[in-house]
Formats: sequence, structure tokens, C-alpha cells
Amino acid sequence: MSGIDTVLGVLESNGYKRLPKPLTVAGTQFEFEAAVSGTDKSQDLVIVASRELPPRRLLRLVAVLARSLDVMNSRRPVTVLILGSIGPTEKAELERHARILVLGTNEPTIEEVRHAASVLLPLSLPSVSVAGRDPISEVFEILSVQLTDEHVALIRSAAGGAAHVETALRKYVNAAVRDGADVDE
Repeated sequence: MSGIDTVLGVLESNGYKRLPKPLTVAGTQFEFEAAVSGTDKSQDLVIVASRELPPRRLLRLVAVLARSLDVMNSRRPVTVLILGSIGPTEKAELERHARILVLGTNEPTIEEVRHAASVLLPLSLPSVSVAGRDPISEVFEILSVQLTDEHVALIRSAAGGAAHVETALRKYVNAAVRDGADVDE
């Protein structure tokens, strides 16, 4: 599997659609090594290029592509994912027209592609059960020695949100005033 195939595999498995070669925009054909477009939430147009494409030619192609998209009033952002290294001057020139992501190797692993292209991929969050313990249980555990029935009622009301806490606190204060008890606790 080539480096470009690895990149395309990662992008396609994350909802990107492979575009036909040559890429045609506004009647102009572009001979990029590969291109994909985002679907659903991502509207990125991602160009995949290796160092086989000479830097000056890549710059010309990306500049004309950006101009073609502007003429069509496209809001689609362009990202160029480069396999291999690129000099700082070449990168700066390309960045005038597109977001540049550099893989640094011609044969990246799937993990290297995921890392380099992370801004293009959906964010994966840990499940709630992995994220931590129930905060109300933690409060009970920390305060368990000093808890009164009123404290328990206030803490349990927190699960319902701020309005529930206000109601429970109001009941607590009203009961204390009505019964003449100290509210200092």
C-alpha cells in the first residue's frame, strides 16, 4: 500500500469521498495525485500530494485551484496534505492559498496520518463511564461525616439543576424560620 493509499484510506474511513482524477473545478482540470471532499459536517477539499510533484508545479496548481474556487464563490476550504518533507519557503508560499499539513514521510503509518490530519477528522471523546465518577457521589464521600439530612437534600437536588437547588434551599430556609431554628449550620 502506498503512502497516498494510506492517507486516502484514513480520510475515506472518516467520511471523506474520493474525487475522480483529474479533479475538475470550474471547467479547469487539475492533475493532483489524489483529492477527497468532506461530506456531512466537513466541507474541506483535501488535496494529497507527494514530493513526486515538483514544488513549483504544486504551488501553481494550488494557486489556480484556490482562484477557481473563489471565482465560483465557493466556501469550501482547501487543505493540502503533503507526503514527505517541504522547505519553509515552499510551505509559506503554499499557505497563502491553502492550509498545509505535512506528513514528513513518503510511507506514513495509519497513526501518523491520523496525527497529521487530526484537524480534518472527527473528534473522538471518551465515554461518560470512562471520564470519571459521579460528582454527587464524590461530594457525599468527602462530606459523609458531617452531613445532615438537609445537606443530603440539597446535594441530591443538584442533579436537577440550579432551579432545583434554589427550591430546596428556599424550603430549608423557610422551615428554619418557621420552626425558629438556627440557620447557622
